Amino acid sequence: RVPKQQPVQEWASLQRGNCVEVWSDGSFLYIAFVDDRAEDGHLLWVIENGTGSRRLFVRDDPITLYSI
Repeated sequence: RVPKQQPVQEWASLQRGNCVEVWSDGSFLYIAFVDDRAEDGHLLWVIENGTGSRRLFVRDDPITLYSI
């Protein structure tokens, strides 16, 4: 399935606790919760739902985030 909403363009708009879908190359990877981010939104920490794995993304990483 493809998300109906637009991807998050500005990571700086995300707040701790926001729920997002993480996609890569058009494929759904997992649901995660925003844990922290750099003030400018260039770095984003998320916690994967289910596993609790904490992951760091850099804005240039080949992922797309969708708010849910």
